[in-house]
Amino acid sequence: MSLSRKKGIYLFSALMMSGMTLSASATEPAAAPVTPSVTPSATAPVVAPAPAPTPAVDPASAPVPAPEQTPEPVTTKAPAAETTLPTTPADTTPPAPEPAKNVIPEEVTAESINAAGIAPAPAQMPDSEEQKRAYASGVMLAHFIEEQLANQKSLHITLNKNILLAGIADTFAHQGKMTDEDIRATMSAFDEQVKVLTQAQNEKKQAEDKAYVDAFAKREGVKKTRQGLLYFIDNKGEGAALKDTDTLQVNYKGVLVDGTVVDAPKIDNAYEVFRVATMPPVLRDSVKLIRKGGQITVVIPPATLEKTKDARGESPLNNVVIYTISVVDVNQSK
Repeated sequence: MSLSRKKGIYLFSALMMSGMTLSASATEPAAAPVTPSVTPSATAPVVAPAPAPTPAVDPASAPVPAPEQTPEPVTTKAPAAETTLPTTPADTTPPAPEPAKNVIPEEVTAESINAAGIAPAPAQMPDSEEQKRAYASGVMLAHFIEEQLANQKSLHITLNKNILLAGIADTFAHQGKMTDEDIRATMSAFDEQVKVLTQAQNEKKQAEDKAYVDAFAKREGVKKTRQGLLYFIDNKGEGAALKDTDTLQVNYKGVLVDGTVVDAPKIDNAYEVFRVATMPPVLRDSVKLIRKGGQITVVIPPATLEKTKDARGESPLNNVVIYTISVVDVNQSK
């Protein structure tokens, strides 16, 4: 190849490389760093002809030196990539599914009884004496369990009835899911929890009872009997004083400080007939303070009640009882 042809190819290559560099700088400033990827043999000749005046080169290319402009777009885009990339996985990756929970409904239904492995109840009432005894025993056991669950609920303890039924069924089938040691440890901890919560509940009730008695005792017109009863006569009534031989029609209700009814006639707003001598001591002593048509409110502190003991040696009479007693009618004996 002749020298003149080689020189022409060289100049043509230089012009082409200069044109590519200028075009990239004008349209995509951030793409300028890509130019070093061209082979070294073609890059070196580009620098040498740059000072030489060449009519074919566009004059606009002179004031735009590529090496001086490339750093600015590089520094502006690099931080954006660093700040957006770390958050991309959190935005696009779906959250891991939570492990399935063993949710057991608390309400007892036919389905839950079957799931517990307990045979369904007979469609008809038991006819034989043995069947009646078995059925009645089950009913009594259920009532006892319901009472215990209600007591525990007052302590903010809730037991799942379906799991309880499953424990009964598994025991009858000799397929228990807990060892005897685990059962003893669980029930020991449970009993301790019930004991602590019961003590706290009793202390709270005693504080409320004491506050009520103290406030009632300060009311104007409240008096105290020799037995320690506090009473307030709402209405004295009319007629002669009541005697032990009189027969009375009495309406009464005994409630706790929280309003729980603990003593009353079996039929609401009804009255009962008593002979004064045979009335319970609290009612007897109270009605003698009023007459026919009268009404009295009596507050009975626990200290004034007979401390009857239950099977565990504890007294169930450990609450303040508030009686409202009315004498509806009197049949005086002659």
